[in-house]
Order: sequence, then structure tokens, then C-alpha cells
Amino acid sequence: MATRHPITCHVLNTVTGRPESGLRCTLSKERDDGPGFVPFASAETNSDGRIVSWNLGPHNYEPTDVSVEDFNEAARIGEEGYHDSHDTVYCIRFQEIYELFDGDTFFPYIEILFIIPAGTYGKEHFHIPLLLSKYSYSTYRGS
Repeated sequence: MATRHPITCHVLNTVTGRPESGLRCTLSKERDDGPGFVPFASAETNSDGRIVSWNLGPHNYEPTDVSVEDFNEAARIGEEGYHDSHDTVYCIRFQEIYELFDGDTFFPYIEILFIIPAGTYGKEHFHIPLLLSKYSYSTYRGS
């Protein structure tokens, strides 16, 4: 059984009433040196629509202009936890929403941004549920 990462997510397709498996996702953190995000992990939702562990390292889920140095630094942070003296914004990008609904949707993909308070990465669990339909979605901080 995979170890649970400090950041997890769950996708429920509210059109079908079922968890959405095989949905590709990318986890990023806000750059320290300017605007934008640095992706550092990727995964696909399991048969229960969940991601409980992420694959750290290179991915091909989205186009990015991140340098190898930035990516390696973000992956190191993802492994060791982020314990800076400031709050940090993270982003989960849920890919292929357009394909999931065969083009009958308003959203090509969904990005959910959230803040992890300083010193709590790896010490607290942050769960991001996504309740998804063709023309709307909602989220909240889960448990």
C-alpha cells in the first residue's frame, strides 16, 4: 500500500455519481522568485478516484517552461516538506476534463489553488476533493 502524501485529492463525477478513475493530475508550488508555479509531481486517480501518493519527478501532463534546476528544487521540496517562514500557494491541475465529458463541458481542465501555512507541510494533511459535473465544480478542504 502506498504511503499517503501530505497532499491528497479525490474526484467525484456528480453526473454519474461515481469516483473518476484515471484522471491525470499535476501538483505544483508557487515560485519563490516571481509569478507562476513549478510542477513537482504527477499522478492519476485510482479506481476510487483518489490520489494518495504522487510521482515526484518529470512528467508530461502539461506544457511547462520550468528549468531543470527549478524542477529539481521543487521535487526536493516535495520530498522533504516545505518549512519556509511564509505561507505557500500550491496548485493541483486536473487534466483532461474536456476529454472526460467528450467535449460537452465548459472546462478543458481545472486548477485548484490552496495555501499551506508556513511550517505545516508534512505535519498536517491537506485533502482537496473535487466534485465535478459538465458545467460546474466545487471543492473544499477535506479531511
